[in-house]
Amino acid sequence: MKLSDALLLIALAAIWGSSFIFMRATADVFGPIALIAVRVSVAALSLSLFFIRKERRQELITHWRTLLFVGLTNSAIPFCFLAYASLTLTGGTVSILNAMTPVFTAWIAHIWLRDIMTRLQFLGMAISIFGLLFLVWDKVNLSIQSWLPVLAGITATILYGISTTTTKKYLSNVSVMTSTAGSLLFSSLLLLLFSFFFLPDFSTINSLEWLYAIILGVLCTAIAFIIYFKLVKNIGPAKTASVTFLIPIFAFLWGYLLLGEVVTTRMWLATGIILSGMALVTGIINRK
Repeated sequence: MKLSDALLLIALAAIWGSSFIFMRATADVFGPIALIAVRVSVAALSLSLFFIRKERRQELITHWRTLLFVGLTNSAIPFCFLAYASLTLTGGTVSILNAMTPVFTAWIAHIWLRDIMTRLQFLGMAISIFGLLFLVWDKVNLSIQSWLPVLAGITATILYGISTTTTKKYLSNVSVMTSTAGSLLFSSLLLLLFSFFFLPDFSTINSLEWLYAIILGVLCTAIAFIIYFKLVKNIGPAKTASVTFLIPIFAFLWGYLLLGEVVTTRMWLATGIILSGMALVTGIINRK
């Protein structure tokens, strides 16, 4: 991996690490669907000028079905699931759930792209799943209500894996800006339609919460997705998904600085277990 790509990966981790904290701070007052509608719409609006160029509009028209699918699986649906999980789980905990993304990405690529996983990678997947169970064991009970936030976070990571693999397979020849702006455009249109059924009481939302929502759209979505799609093209889907190695660390930091969240020993241990497993899955640790 080139140094420039490694630096982009770290920058992306820092940006996306903050997104879990901003969602935690705003999901309750906006509601998950309305919050994500604001987030994705602001991001799409920020990138709309890139369609002034005729060739990008043509790419949008040619690949609209794939871009719609990527928009649904990479932003609209998983963002709503993560915002829902943020209603009851800390930003740091949700970021650890999100750290399962490389595991599911590798598994989906194994099935779909015939990117065959080794026994060592399957072992890594088992270790990561054990770490996930260790993390949530003290947060759930036999009731389905306690499991719903966890299941929502896990489903989001599966959708990310599907989206990342789809991007590599069908959008590798499409410009980064078209992939980013196009997918966000379609997801914002769908979310705006659904959000009318889930409008919050805007009078209860203060200026800081609006600022957090706008930052989610501009920085954590528009700019982050440009970096994300560029990395998918440069280093591939599995290595790009490894950005989640660093996201929990940044989420812990931002959560402590902005919301005063406490990072427990269980969270650190779960992060270590999950990241150890993902190191095997992504080939960072590889038996020679």
